[in-house]
Amino acid sequence: MLVNFFHRLFNPHCEHCIEEARELKHCDSCDILKMQLALKTDECNKLMDRLLNPPTQEPVNEPLVNVTRPNPTRYTTWAVRKQMLEQEDKKKAELLRQAPKPSSSVEELEKELGVQEG
Repeated sequence: MLVNFFHRLFNPHCEHCIEEARELKHCDSCDILKMQLALKTDECNKLMDRLLNPPTQEPVNEPLVNVTRPNPTRYTTWAVRKQMLEQEDKKKAELLRQAPKPSSSVEELEKELGVQEG
C-alpha cells in the first residue's frame, strides 16, 4: 500500500496507473444513461413483439342503433317533401279509420261509473 503511494507520487503519468484510474472511475451520469438505454431497449422489444404478434380480439357485436331518417327539408325539394308529407298523412288517416271506435254512449258510461243525474 505504501509502495503504491510512492509509485503514484513519483510517476503520476504511468500507463499502468492511468489505466487503473480509468477502471476505478465511476460516473453517475453513465449509470443514468445505461438505465435509460435499458428502458428504451425494453420498450422497443415490447413494441416489436406487439407488431409481430398482434393480440387477437373477438369482434364485439354492438346493438343496432335506431336509424332515424335525415331531415327532409335539408336534402329534398319542396315537391318531394310535400309528397312525403302527404303519404304520411294518408297512412295516419288510414290507421285512424282502422282503429276501434268506442261503442258506448255517455249514458252507458254514466251507469258504469255510478254517476246519477240530480
